[in-house]
Amino acid sequence: MIITRICIDARFWGIKHTGIGRYVENLIDNLPSDVVLIVHPDQKNEPKLARFKKYYAKYHPYSVLAQFEMLILLIKAKPDLVHFTHFSVPILWRGRFVVTIHDLIKHYSADLSSTTRNPLVYLAKQIGYRISVWNAVKFSQKIIVPANYWKKEISQKFNINPNKISVTYEGVSDNFK
Repeated sequence: MIITRICIDARFWGIKHTGIGRYVENLIDNLPSDVVLIVHPDQKNEPKLARFKKYYAKYHPYSVLAQFEMLILLIKAKPDLVHFTHFSVPILWRGRFVVTIHDLIKHYSADLSSTTRNPLVYLAKQIGYRISVWNAVKFSQKIIVPANYWKKEISQKFNINPNKISVTYEGVSDNFK
């Protein structure tokens, strides 16, 4: 299959989203302008993103509404391949995609001592998180991780062929702001 239209989920773009935001920013800085972005409306006038065609996603990436919003935006964008820069892949999306899984910290610190939320709310969020990660890992064409440690963890935890997982080290940039 020839890939002609690539879409990047850039909802976490920018340093206000800390490490993931920096990762997304550096990724986009190095892409050709024919890539399509999905960004938050706050980035509408961002000069660094001006050269890209954009679709706007207003709901928080971890919300139920975002699941439907992203599905609709992706249907409109008609990408041949999507790069989800975090595990928040729409559950119903069955197009081709690559996902970056930065870590599985929420898998390992999942007890009630790691939250201030009502236990039922926390349980619902934890279930949603686990379904999202499982979906992202199982249905992606490729998984990108920032370290060999996470490659091994994901491969073992989800019984995934390690060849499906590529390590690309994060944190390299010429611009330290």
